[in-house]
Amino acid sequence: MPLLPTNYLLRLNELEALKGKVLAQTNQQVVVTGRSRQVGVQGMGGIGKTVLATALARDEEVRKAFSDGVFWITVGQTPQILTWQSYLAQALGDKQTAFTEIGLAKARLQELFADKACLLILDDIWRLDDAKAFDVLEERCQMLVTTRDAAIVTGLEGKEHPLGVLDEPQALALLANWVNQREEFPTTAKEVARECGYLPLALSLTGAMVRDGTSWEDLLDALKEAELESIEHDYGSILKSIKISIDALPPQEAQNYLELAVFPDDTPVPEAVIVKIWTHSNRLKERNARQILTNLERKALLRTTGKSPERQVELHDLQYLYLRGAVSNLSELHSRLLNAYSEKYPSGWHSLPNDGYIWQNLAYHLQAGGRETELQQLLCDFRWLQAKLENININALLADYDFLPKDENLQLIQGALQLSGHILNQDKQQLPGQLLGRLLGFKNTEIQRLLTQAQQCKTRCLLPQIASLTPPGGPLVRTLAGHSNSVIALTLTADGKYVISASADNTLKVWDWQTGQELRTLAGHSDRVNAVALTPDGKYVISACYDNTLKVWNWQTGQELRTLAGHSDRVSAVALTPDCKYVISASFDNTLKVWNWQTGEQLRTLAGHSYWVNALTLTADGKYVISASRDNTLKVWDWQTGQQLRTLEGHSDWVNALTLTADGKYVISASSDYTLKVWNWQTGEQLRTLAGHSNSVNAVALTPDGKYVISASSDYTLKVWDLQTGEQLLTLEGHSDWVSAVALTPDGKYVIFVSFDYTLKVWDLQTGEQLCTLAGHSNSVSALTLTADGKYVIYAFHDKTLKVSNWQTGEVIASFAGESPIYRCAVAPDGVRVVAWDESGGMHFLRLQGTKE
Repeated sequence: MPLLPTNYLLRLNELEALKGKVLAQTNQQVVVTGRSRQVGVQGMGGIGKTVLATALARDEEVRKAFSDGVFWITVGQTPQILTWQSYLAQALGDKQTAFTEIGLAKARLQELFADKACLLILDDIWRLDDAKAFDVLEERCQMLVTTRDAAIVTGLEGKEHPLGVLDEPQALALLANWVNQREEFPTTAKEVARECGYLPLALSLTGAMVRDGTSWEDLLDALKEAELESIEHDYGSILKSIKISIDALPPQEAQNYLELAVFPDDTPVPEAVIVKIWTHSNRLKERNARQILTNLERKALLRTTGKSPERQVELHDLQYLYLRGAVSNLSELHSRLLNAYSEKYPSGWHSLPNDGYIWQNLAYHLQAGGRETELQQLLCDFRWLQAKLENININALLADYDFLPKDENLQLIQGALQLSGHILNQDKQQLPGQLLGRLLGFKNTEIQRLLTQAQQCKTRCLLPQIASLTPPGGPLVRTLAGHSNSVIALTLTADGKYVISASADNTLKVWDWQTGQELRTLAGHSDRVNAVALTPDGKYVISACYDNTLKVWNWQTGQELRTLAGHSDRVSAVALTPDCKYVISASFDNTLKVWNWQTGEQLRTLAGHSYWVNALTLTADGKYVISASRDNTLKVWDWQTGQQLRTLEGHSDWVNALTLTADGKYVISASSDYTLKVWNWQTGEQLRTLAGHSNSVNAVALTPDGKYVISASSDYTLKVWDLQTGEQLLTLEGHSDWVSAVALTPDGKYVIFVSFDYTLKVWDLQTGEQLCTLAGHSNSVSALTLTADGKYVIYAFHDKTLKVSNWQTGEVIASFAGESPIYRCAVAPDGVRVVAWDESGGMHFLRLQGTKE
């Protein structure tokens, strides 16, 4: 929050009027749910908009009304909107957020503001779209913007608060504050006020000169004699005031002040950065540089916040406007700044410490200093990409590439980073894998050089060996993120403007896909929504759900119109008849049903279907396939002819998993009837039943010597069996949810299990002792395998990630994020190459980096 400036003039009438508009809605007994949550202070530059907004933000009544906080963002002409949205989310409590899509950020901010009473101030807005990026407030919140453009306030449908110049008494009162004079001003002082256009910034500059000894007469003459070229009429008085203030400085101070033109507008600059430049090549001592900053602030030529040496320095954008017109060697100033850094850190830009400025603005200075070639090399340097990502965030890194928009290589790299942004937000160690996965298909020299650096990184990670991720420059535009579980189905509205998605989080969501903004959530189902269809007139959407129902919605309002109930199990699919009068649904109850969706009437049921297949495996010779089904059987097929050879019947519930013995003669099946069975698949003979679990058996594995069977169950346990006798040898307990997968170390001594409780557990098979738990995961594990040396376990998650852990310590040493849930993984004998299959059918060929000594 800015401080009120030195010698601040309280414009009480303006403050009270503005406060009335801002607090109007908070004082209502019934909260209005429409617009009018925006108020805009509009007026010319230098008129005092920021100061008025600061006074409002610091008002006790305002702070009491907005008990959850007052938030201030200085937007300016070239804002990094995503960065500001991320900072705002973090201030509201979402500490890990760093957005890559404005629309997604708006949706998240809307959630964070939903139950709060906050005032959001956007200072110095130049474009309507910049303000709309934060137009997310509901109920008890309010937005205040300051702008020179009244059309922005109108575009926000806000209440306008026009701010005019001071009148003569107010102007003289401000001058009095500066010169500490309370008696009647001479006529020349009043003429100075008129020459300043009664503008607060100009009055502050001239008042500071009088306080320091300049007479009113000399000041008036200087203002009248000041000659400026190419100056907008509206700001002439301010720019003249800046000119004569600089002319009155000692030569050294004037030179140093002009050098501040090198900094970008609307960017607080740490005092230490300015001192670094001014002391470069021993031109000044540090204490003298800091004293000059203090003198310049005293003369209203800049403002600071904080105390030395932690001070932040800011200039008004009209002061920057004057400085850039007054210096003829701006490119040289940028080079001087760059040299001040590079000479101190000769190892390269990636070795710079984070001083709160240079990491954010290095690309700006390189481009403005005419060093485009160096900037191009920087943005192709993996060391810089990795270091900036670690020091700042993905949005700041992406913004660097906008300085060279015509460089095709840079646009490809930026595109790859953009596609991976949502992943890199969460895990910065994914950078090498994401770049390789998206750019390996491009043969450009600069890109290949970047990828070579990525492959040589010291980070422990999984490195793709082929381009297995969506490349830049392709059809992917953006990722719509907001569901908290898998997205199962989607449909587009007839006009193509909106997309409606169905998810395993029990909801449907309506999106503006062009902006990424989530418009509304359709909530009412009590299980995963599996399919969705739109009526031809585009007014209604019909959803099919695992809660055994279909629902009809008005998607434009979010209203649930009716529920189609009648299925006795999960509804898996839905379609409209050609005449669009009826909807047909398919269900896990083995039936289809026909409905009049407009009335909810069930017309008929189509019965006779069988059930699903859960698992399959190929015999050792590759000639036959054995399938496991929810019809309680296994079937043996000649897959080349399609002939069904035999059915293995004996289970009394679903068959969930199967495995072949090492000699290929027998198959072992795991079932929801709580048992495992051993079969001679060539004859169909059932050899023995392994009974002892008290719930569904979900996974099965054999020890390397083929002697023992290990099973994983929904009774939260694992059991070890003697294959030859069927005897139960051990029960391993400790999970708090279903056990879903199993892997054995190569020596057969240890077994690793994964559970729906999001953990992996390691057990000693000989003693039954639990050695360690690999915890801290946010989703269930879908597959796992061990490296050949048995040192590491590699496991895939439904959240689209693959992780590598040292199973003896539980340490996660590498990870890789894909674009679809990963369901299978395998590792080569060298322990370095990994292959993973995902839900989309894609394959990832990866190399495990950093595990070899």
